[in-house]
Amino acid sequence: MERAPEPSREPTHQPTHWHVARWGKDPFSRGSWSFIRPGGSPADRWTLAEPIDDRFVLCGEAIGTDQPAMTHGAHDSGQRAAAWCVSVAEPGERIVVIGAGFAGLGAARALTDAGIDCVVVEARDRIGGRVHSVALGDVMADAGAAWLQQFPRNPFVPVLRSLGATLVPTDFHAPLAGASHGAVGDVSGALAALEAVARAATVDGDRALAEVALQLRAGSIVPVALQHAIDADVVLETGAGLDETSARWFFAEDGVGNDDHWIRGGYRILLDQLATGLDIRLGHVVRSIDWSGAAIRVATDRGTILADRCICSLPISLLRAGEPALRPGLPERHRRALEGIGMGTVDKVLLRFEERWWPRPEHGYFRWYDSPASWCEWVDLTDGCGAPVVAGLIAHDAIARHHTGRSDAEVVRDATDALRRWAASVTAS
Repeated sequence: MERAPEPSREPTHQPTHWHVARWGKDPFSRGSWSFIRPGGSPADRWTLAEPIDDRFVLCGEAIGTDQPAMTHGAHDSGQRAAAWCVSVAEPGERIVVIGAGFAGLGAARALTDAGIDCVVVEARDRIGGRVHSVALGDVMADAGAAWLQQFPRNPFVPVLRSLGATLVPTDFHAPLAGASHGAVGDVSGALAALEAVARAATVDGDRALAEVALQLRAGSIVPVALQHAIDADVVLETGAGLDETSARWFFAEDGVGNDDHWIRGGYRILLDQLATGLDIRLGHVVRSIDWSGAAIRVATDRGTILADRCICSLPISLLRAGEPALRPGLPERHRRALEGIGMGTVDKVLLRFEERWWPRPEHGYFRWYDSPASWCEWVDLTDGCGAPVVAGLIAHDAIARHHTGRSDAEVVRDATDALRRWAASVTAS
């Protein structure tokens, strides 16, 4: 958490505390969450989860789960990898788990509960991976993953309730919306039209959503409403461009909006519970994983760890970049599957103010349709946090326009200005 810059002469409402998350630039994530690329499919997720050489297995939010891009999906993937290890491990074996996000913690928890010796190696100086609860003065909020999605069947819900956590609902279907260039338009109708055309166009094969959007732009859909739908309901959902996104699978994989809730105090409540009693080595950056010899050798910047098997929960963006080096490397089947899954980028800013000066969204959720897109998606966390706090999200090419080359203080000013313009827009309407 950082203190806000000195107020400029223009704004009258400045945040007192703030945090800027740059997941695309984070060396240990290089993105936010996964999506399916044109020509890829959910089957690629399951191919990536297949054990390699009976000694090495991948897991994570992108791998071996029916709940991709979600914390409980990552945890489920880690548990599944651990179950495989338990089924093949010999007495006295040691397992090394790479990464202390939800997938790695899920794997280590399952191994430990099964009585198997395991150690978790984590590059950061904290657990959580792409989940990070930060302080804004005397309140906490999540700078990464924040919601309990698929709430009615999310396995974390009963755990959090047993811990006495307060769970706050967000209705993503009813945003209080404003636009920088006139009326918002029928965004829901444009999205429904895009989905209909995408499903019809991919009956006999896949294509990029960009091709489908071009087809739709030539029809009767209002271009402004379609662009708003693309900015808020597609790009912010994947963190990627339409040319990178599968038209066939974008609307098929389950996303947000299923009675989602966020956790007062942040995900750290759950992370601390999952990590209790585990052997976690923080600040160990893995340089290579070698399973070509008698023992698995995990080389870190602090030394080498030996083990009998390895569960690797690193983001697919790092695996694609060859970080860490894998020896003897992924089989061709896994490499092809890896190409079918992409990693999008959605960054976030958290702003705390002295007072809630903006219009109060009835369901906590609001949108700012800028042109070109900027800070499009917002959530009012005030009632749950007990202090005036908002979270703003920005994705893909908008990040280049509003993040790249700018200091955190400049990003905060830009986001605050977007919030102010949204407030003026909805107040005027």
